[in-house]
Amino acid sequence: MAQIEQLFAQGLALHGQGELAKAMQTYEQVLRLAPKHFDALHHVGIVAFQTGNYEMAAGFFRSALAVNPEVGAAHNNLGNALREQQHLEDALLSYERAIALGEGDAWFNRGVALQTLRRWDDALDSYEQALSLNPSDDQAWCNRAAVLQELGRIDAALESVQQALTLFPDYAEAHYRLGSLHLASGRAAEALPCLNRAIELHPQLADAYLQRAAVLRQLAHAATADTASPPSHARTGGVSLHQADASAAQPLSPPADAQQDLATAAELQRGLADAYRQRGQELFDEGRAASAAAMFATALTMEDGDATLWQWQARALNAAKQHTEALQSIDHALALQADSADFHLTRGVILRALHQTEAARACYEKVVQLAPRHPSGYTNLGSLLGQLGQPAAALENYERAIALDPSCALAYWNRSLIYLRQGDYARGWHDYEWRWQAETLDLSKKRRDFPQPVWTGHGSLQGKTILLHAEQGFGDVLQFCRYAPLVAQRGAKVILEVKAPLAALLGSLDGVAQIVIKDEPLPPFDYHIPLMSLPLAFGTTLETIPAASPYLSADPAKVAAWAAQLAEGQSARTGQAAATGQRPRVGIVWAGNPEHLNDHNRSIALSRFARLFDAPCEFISLQKQLSAADQALLDTLPVRQMADQLNDFSDTAALIASLDLVITVDTSVAHLAGALGKKVWILLQAPFEWRWLEQGQNSPWYPSATLLRQPQPGDWDSVLAEVAQRLC
Repeated sequence: MAQIEQLFAQGLALHGQGELAKAMQTYEQVLRLAPKHFDALHHVGIVAFQTGNYEMAAGFFRSALAVNPEVGAAHNNLGNALREQQHLEDALLSYERAIALGEGDAWFNRGVALQTLRRWDDALDSYEQALSLNPSDDQAWCNRAAVLQELGRIDAALESVQQALTLFPDYAEAHYRLGSLHLASGRAAEALPCLNRAIELHPQLADAYLQRAAVLRQLAHAATADTASPPSHARTGGVSLHQADASAAQPLSPPADAQQDLATAAELQRGLADAYRQRGQELFDEGRAASAAAMFATALTMEDGDATLWQWQARALNAAKQHTEALQSIDHALALQADSADFHLTRGVILRALHQTEAARACYEKVVQLAPRHPSGYTNLGSLLGQLGQPAAALENYERAIALDPSCALAYWNRSLIYLRQGDYARGWHDYEWRWQAETLDLSKKRRDFPQPVWTGHGSLQGKTILLHAEQGFGDVLQFCRYAPLVAQRGAKVILEVKAPLAALLGSLDGVAQIVIKDEPLPPFDYHIPLMSLPLAFGTTLETIPAASPYLSADPAKVAAWAAQLAEGQSARTGQAAATGQRPRVGIVWAGNPEHLNDHNRSIALSRFARLFDAPCEFISLQKQLSAADQALLDTLPVRQMADQLNDFSDTAALIASLDLVITVDTSVAHLAGALGKKVWILLQAPFEWRWLEQGQNSPWYPSATLLRQPQPGDWDSVLAEVAQRLC
């Protein structure tokens, strides 16, 4: 132990002397002797960060935090490494954890990430928190000024940047910011020396050249310029080359110095804008939409005349659920290039996310008009028509897309959903396999590439080991795990890989030799198959659905514990439960996962759902995720709350087994109740999701289920009225 600490102390000394390579070697010696030495792991991360290897740094910071997650400085450093990689959302989570642990430096770093994300009010709050802890932080004063300028608070921004310069007179960014603020206030003459000083201190500061060009133009044209109303681009402190060129096109030519500044800025910005664009595209492909949008926004400050760049930003903002901002961005793109079918297509996607269905339909029809041989127009129009309950028109559009492009995976996938909803399983399961080729689907990014072959239902499994792996949501796993016993009957050893919340429950499934939690090491196997490919492998039709239930069972000990708790609770409330008889126990779920793309249609507002609670039943909430508003309302209703005791699906299954009935919207609890053979009423939105078919009150998948359907989209009142009548 003494040797380890002596080595670590040597590493610290070398690190303090700037001998980074030698310090790294010494820290690595410590880790060979003590692989979980927190400080050595942390300091290897610091050295990696200081040498620009941010991915390596993040890895070591995470390893250190695995040893001791209560060190705020390590969370802060992890946030910095993630921010340098532009993983801004993850960085914010690290900073917030650091702040919770008392790491004051994280306030400034959080502000930088929020500023990059253009969350101005939140960034301002972070900088002010940082300055309350360290009033001598010149960078925080300068960054605060930049945020205040974005918020239009010019006087406060001036005070803030003057404070930064008082603390550090040679701060190039602060001189630039002061010049920008003077220009925004119409004081071009005062701006010029500030910008000159910024360029002197930092010759690569492209924005300073652009601002100086704007100043020189104003001074050269002072006789005709409207100095009381400075150019709008000057108010934000960022001038793009496009804007600068446009304002230069005046009757009098701008001075030569201004032209030279524009040329210099152009040279500096060209590579920088491309770098931001490229990084934005990489982040978008990684699924980091908010960070990607921030990169595109920065690139647009340099190239705001690039219509395609506006489209990229719109797509990123839409993926980040900033739909209104996304619409503004795509409208910028269309203002620059109104006849782009691709831009109209993006606009339709955004409008659909905003639930502006008719406007989205008009966009898709415009795409078809502008580009009649563009399969994406027909595919998206078909998808919208399917959502509107027009399956025949939807299929017609899918057929046109496929005729134009026989490899149009998204059209096949969408067509499969229509076929399956119509009960045409022969064609539906076949087309469903196109999900792996549809690049715009998240599913395609989750495809598992194993060296072992996929089992398609044809090869012999006798004496073989096969991996069945989950691919989509919890409900999908609960519905299709029923095929595991059929696979085992083919002579295979069945390994089932699922997420942790399902693992204990699915241990009750016949035919499964081993449950593996996702992301844990897999044992050897000969074949694999995604769960939702099993219906195709078994040639499933409506008549051959393996519908025997229950095929899952609850833990008897947990069932007994729930039964005792429920009985005790009812006796406490009535005081005479034995004399009057027990009221029916009804489990309820009124909302699904808010992250689900269709959640706004399938969930019911609790205030609306509450009309059921007048029935002579004992209601038990099975709802796990609750908004603050729902929690406040639920606390006033005659409903027993159990969310804090439902740790995984085995807990929920045991509670359901203790009930008389479950009433739920289309979410995982519906599948869980059906798999347990429990009586369940499933409330369905129109148009109906494919697994529930287009009509009927019975489900071929769950004999114990009753399907209560909206008569038309959005009409939950009719459904709830029928439920209330059935309960009385």
